[in-house]
Amino acid sequence: MNSLQNYKKRAKNQGFTLVELMIAISILSLLLFTGSYTYSLMSERWNKELGQFNHSAKNYKHLELIQRLLEGVQPYVVVDDNKKPSFFFIGDDNSLLAVSRSGLFSGDYPEIFRLSTIDAGEGKVDLIYQSASTEQILLKGTDQSINFTHQLVLFSNLDNVQFSYYGWPHLYEKNALDKKGKKAQWYTRFSGINNQIMPEKYAVTLTQAGKDLSIPIQLEARPERWLSPYFKENQ
Repeated sequence: MNSLQNYKKRAKNQGFTLVELMIAISILSLLLFTGSYTYSLMSERWNKELGQFNHSAKNYKHLELIQRLLEGVQPYVVVDDNKKPSFFFIGDDNSLLAVSRSGLFSGDYPEIFRLSTIDAGEGKVDLIYQSASTEQILLKGTDQSINFTHQLVLFSNLDNVQFSYYGWPHLYEKNALDKKGKKAQWYTRFSGINNQIMPEKYAVTLTQAGKDLSIPIQLEARPERWLSPYFKENQ
């Protein structure tokens, strides 16, 4: 009997003191703060990595686009006022104007396009793609004006963009029976209009954060065959 009364008395006196309650609240607050801080760090890291992933995925997609675009460059014939045929291909060290079967906007129709750089500030440049569909423009002459209807920033904040072209200085030199030691070579500028020939290959090099990414392109081996009908007409 006494044992039962003593047990009830001890049970009645059991509970948290004010000090114990304050300690428990302090521990709980510390745990909540730690959990919140850890979540904040993980959330910030996740958002940062997700942003980098999206940026990398965008760059990868645009690399695929530019590779397809440049591989699709075709020997598009134009004529001057004297009916002399040549190729619509004007390459500079930081720009390219040509026609591609694999344009970024026109679907089944070739695109007249220009790749060029613009100043992005702080010594950086952006690579810009501009185009117009041959569905809307009939490109025939060397002096024809072109109104580009589409524009896309392919790459931002690059250190540099460099185009280079490998080919012959002129159609006549390539076809000469006696080349006298002359051969194709690399150029920083190449005009299919002035040379009456397309380059055999070319490359564009993108530089960012001190690292170079080169995109080599091989073109049609004998593009001059597309000029034959025009030469026959003039005979």
